[in-house]
Amino acid sequence: MERARAVRDATTGTRITFSPKVFIPLTMLCRDKCGYCTFAQPPARLEKPYLTAEDILVIARQGARMGCHEALFTLGERPEERYDIAAKWLRDNGYDSTVHYLHDMAKLVLDETGLLPHANAGALYHDELAMLRA
Repeated sequence: MERARAVRDATTGTRITFSPKVFIPLTMLCRDKCGYCTFAQPPARLEKPYLTAEDILVIARQGARMGCHEALFTLGERPEERYDIAAKWLRDNGYDSTVHYLHDMAKLVLDETGLLPHANAGALYHDELAMLRA
């Protein structure tokens, strides 16, 4: 271990950095049923399937006021594939997928607050990843 530590320190140094971030749970719905996950919830336990743009901006602005530099969007993976309520909410709000909604909300937060958005969105297709990176 001593040798590994020396190689690491010589390569990357010993400085640890931290960027304060605000947590934005875009949706707690998920198509998967992972036994270890405590984040995902069924629709019956939620007030609504997704945070609205207004909800998101309230959270993001509060985070910016408190000194955050990033907005971490968390969400379940493709909940619209499992829950009709998620698919309906997305359709009613002009979206065909959670990832497209995430894209627009990340852009909104960046434009309105300057917070750098990033997401824990689960497995993504190449085109979805490219869209989120744009």
